[in-house]
Amino acid sequence: MNRPRVDAGDMRWGWRCPVCGTDASVSRDPDSGTFRWECDADRCDAVGFGFTSRRQARLALREFRKRYRDNYR
Repeated sequence: MNRPRVDAGDMRWGWRCPVCGTDASVSRDPDSGTFRWECDADRCDAVGFGFTSRRQARLALREFRKRYRDNYR
């Protein structure tokens, strides 16, 4: 495979929603077969979807969180 080697950090826990800071779950969407992350808080609608792997979803969540923090300091 020709994908870049980006450190995903600890893949087991510590993934937080970029909007509200609550834990975010990564799961497989049974309809599309892709992976998605979504905030676990009822009051927050943050979601990311269409990722080819659980790792890619978590990397995208981390990148979104970083960009969100940079924009809304």
